Amino acid sequence: MAGVDVGGVELEFPCPHCGGQVRATIDVVRMLPVLDCPDCGGRFGVDLDAFSAQVTQAEAAAKPARRGRR
Repeated sequence: MAGVDVGGVELEFPCPHCGGQVRATIDVVRMLPVLDCPDCGGRFGVDLDAFSAQVTQAEAAAKPARRGRR
């Protein structure tokens, strides 16, 4: 969605090793879609299909807020 900057939005990703939740901003995941779990120390790749859906959802949520500022 052009014009909607959601890069600073923080998302949660489930750790496949321990089930813990790892938080990271959209910009961080776009740069390197590999996260380290603070609970178990495991490293894992982000599910890019799920990430894409989360970004689309964040953009859709930001669009009405942006309209309200005009």
